[in-house]
Amino acid sequence: MTAALVSVVRLGSYEPQSVDAALERLLEPLGGPSVFATPAGEVLLKPNFLLPRAPSRAVCTHPEIIRAVGRSAAAATGRRILVSDSPGYGSATACARRLGLGGEEPLLVLDADDRMEVAPPGAPFRKLALSRRMVEAGCLVNLPKLKTHGQLLLTAAVKNTFGAVVGMEKAQWHCRAGRDVRAFARLLVHVHELLAPRISILDAVIGMEGNGPGAGTPRPFGALLASTSAHALDAVICRALGIDPVRLPTFAAARELGIACDPGRIETVGDDIAKLRPHPPWRMARPLPLPRVGPLGPAQPLFERLLSLRPVIDGGACTACGVCREACAAKAISLPAAGGAPAPGRLPHIDRERCIACFCCQELCPAGAIRVSAGLLARILGLHRNA
Repeated sequence: MTAALVSVVRLGSYEPQSVDAALERLLEPLGGPSVFATPAGEVLLKPNFLLPRAPSRAVCTHPEIIRAVGRSAAAATGRRILVSDSPGYGSATACARRLGLGGEEPLLVLDADDRMEVAPPGAPFRKLALSRRMVEAGCLVNLPKLKTHGQLLLTAAVKNTFGAVVGMEKAQWHCRAGRDVRAFARLLVHVHELLAPRISILDAVIGMEGNGPGAGTPRPFGALLASTSAHALDAVICRALGIDPVRLPTFAAARELGIACDPGRIETVGDDIAKLRPHPPWRMARPLPLPRVGPLGPAQPLFERLLSLRPVIDGGACTACGVCREACAAKAISLPAAGGAPAPGRLPHIDRERCIACFCCQELCPAGAIRVSAGLLARILGLHRNA
């Protein structure tokens, strides 16, 4: 485990000149724009394109961040800059259009429709369908967005690279990992290490709290963060939000695999991250990780169920659109029908036995009608409260 450097710069708005100036300061301690230089291949920006949503919703990496990084990379390389992602719903080009991106030099937005099968070194599985462009990019630039996440607490630098997994393959890997969040987090780390982004730049100017990553509340954080180590960047943003980094599943998995550096060996430069801690605390999409209980013999399954997290549907917000059913790889969601069509006002049904608590339904619900709830025993004991 080696030391790592994270650069932090305050930024209060997405005004283009302010973003350009902040990005220049941000990159300086990390090598400046030369960090984008590559002897072969193209520079590819990998933003967070979860859903086609307007910039004001804070669902996707802000277009001014993408434009500024694109300009800096183009100036350093003299090449066009590719932008691509495999969204949870829709396409990269659809997300870009909704953000107002597209048809502007030097950016070229491409859908992640270039599937290739690869075997991540050291991973306990044989193959994974990833975007060829992202795997073979001469310089991959990771552009995550600060948002809460139903299953993994935060979607930041490491989690963002899961967008290289093409199409519905993402849901299938959720299903294969089942209820084991640690196993899924290890998968994410293997994907990230295979892609090996040259640098990660976190859009934390306006993040998302509450029912993230798709239907939470935009909230100013006021900063850009960057590092050549996504794990270090995630650890720093966790601490800024008052969260112990080891409670972030991807960081814990990376430490178990001997990849992430010790939090005590991470150096921050630039603006004081401690002064950015939000008050009141950042509202999470889910409780912080619950204590592990056991062994309890035959009672173990019952206690785990009573403590476990689960998706619940808000009947007042649900529109019976069926997106949750489409997103559920475990086929645990059914939708009442009337005359062969979804019946508005009638709630989808979640089969608790089949549900694997991946929260893809909560992540992609366009109405924000699904949230994460702790089990009955966890609520009674107060273990669900954010710390």
